[in-house]
Amino acid sequence: MLRFIVFWCGACLMGLEMVAARVLAPYLGNSIHVWGAVISVVMVALSIGYALGGQLADRFGAARSLPPVIAAAGVFTTLVPLVAEAVLPFVADLGSRMGSLAAAAGIYFVPALLLAMVSPLGVRLAASGGMARLGRSAGNLYAISTAGSIAGTLATSFWLVPLLSLEPLVVWTGVALLATALLALRLSPEALLEGATPHPLAMRFARVTVPATLVLVASGGIVAATVLTIVAPVPATNELGETILFQADTQYHRITVTEGDGARHLRFDHSNQSAIDLGDPYLSRIRYPDYMHLAMAIRPDANRVLVLGLGGGAVTKRFWRDYKDVSVDSVEIDPVVVDVARTYFWLPEDERSRVFVEDARRYVQRTDEIYDIVIVDAYYSDSLPFHLTTQEFLAEVKAVLAPDGVLAYNVISAPEGYRSKLFRSMYRTANTVWDRLWVFPIGLAKDGNTESNRNIIVLATDSKLTETQLRSRIASRVDGIVTIDGFEGMADDLHLDPVAVADVPLLTDDHAPTDSLIRVQ
Repeated sequence: MLRFIVFWCGACLMGLEMVAARVLAPYLGNSIHVWGAVISVVMVALSIGYALGGQLADRFGAARSLPPVIAAAGVFTTLVPLVAEAVLPFVADLGSRMGSLAAAAGIYFVPALLLAMVSPLGVRLAASGGMARLGRSAGNLYAISTAGSIAGTLATSFWLVPLLSLEPLVVWTGVALLATALLALRLSPEALLEGATPHPLAMRFARVTVPATLVLVASGGIVAATVLTIVAPVPATNELGETILFQADTQYHRITVTEGDGARHLRFDHSNQSAIDLGDPYLSRIRYPDYMHLAMAIRPDANRVLVLGLGGGAVTKRFWRDYKDVSVDSVEIDPVVVDVARTYFWLPEDERSRVFVEDARRYVQRTDEIYDIVIVDAYYSDSLPFHLTTQEFLAEVKAVLAPDGVLAYNVISAPEGYRSKLFRSMYRTANTVWDRLWVFPIGLAKDGNTESNRNIIVLATDSKLTETQLRSRIASRVDGIVTIDGFEGMADDLHLDPVAVADVPLLTDDHAPTDSLIRVQ
């Protein structure tokens, strides 16, 4: 029984650690800073918990300490969704580093500390088998705990997160710990060492172990029922007053589809990915997908387009509809996103519109297709898949481009100033692969502020097209084939000032600090 208890507590601890970053993601993103904060807080909790558990075992007895400790861990685990709801809005303004540390500590430190106490308590119980076997017993117990941690990690990340929403998953983990605490009440007290006498406090503690555990279990059950009834269910509306049509947690995001003010939105955590007009599902309420059609001004004879990152399909379906001779291949890593795009955003299923479910870079590496235009639409405002920004990746993209083909990507940054490091670093990297980069900071012509964050569309190509030719094609809507509203005015946003790159890193597979570059914005 002891081995099962240790195994299960190890599994619950790592399961909580795996979902921790996902709980923080809506407010703090999913960067390496979040993961670093979560891991650090858990490690601190483990260090303190191991020490406290050992002291508790020696002073009060392991068998009588273990049930209330596990029960308390269960109570605090069931409280996680409520604590997160209260803490996250306040710590989000502290930034990704301090905010992540504060959030992880406030939400996960106590349950992690309590679960860490289980191992030394278990070792103290194992010692009752005799000093001659202590090393073997302790080693076996830590091996079992580690095996539980492995099982909890794999089960949570591979199956449970997609199967359950985060809040129910956390709550049911707490309920499982409460049940484990009841099971721990059946453990036999460890034998006293020869010549030792029971400590008076230990004897007094032994008398309250059962009632204390039962009270904690009952309290945890009430909390769990409350959270599952009030917090866990998907609400009817979000904080913006939009109706929630769909919500699911996947291996990559919390996906939410909402509707309001004549538009339908797709959000990954709190990042707005797509927004379509309900009166015309091909009309994007977000402007940057329209700017991707600037690639047609460089390659007007394009008939093969690759879109890396699907979202709601705003780019894919507009290229498919507007250019009858163009075939569009889209690559999306999350299969749920593909289903959502087809169910809620009218993504076409057609021989000219194929969708591949896999990592974008892996697709680029393995495909034998040659494309006229490649569009990278996989960068978020608070997180970038760094392996889709590096020099090596861009070289792989160029290998699947036809001569004078075009890469188009969107990055949220400033064109100049302190907030521009992400844009300038990506510009520097792309400029090592292509001869010419055309930069379109959306809305720059209207406000002239080069130091504010905005969507920036970058077109990378080896085409010898001149500025005059590019402006002419935009003004003529590429001889009338582009029907995007306001397309002829997009040339006003063309930014031709030299881009300073000496103080920003070249992004490579070995060194791509994109999270840090985002956080200076």
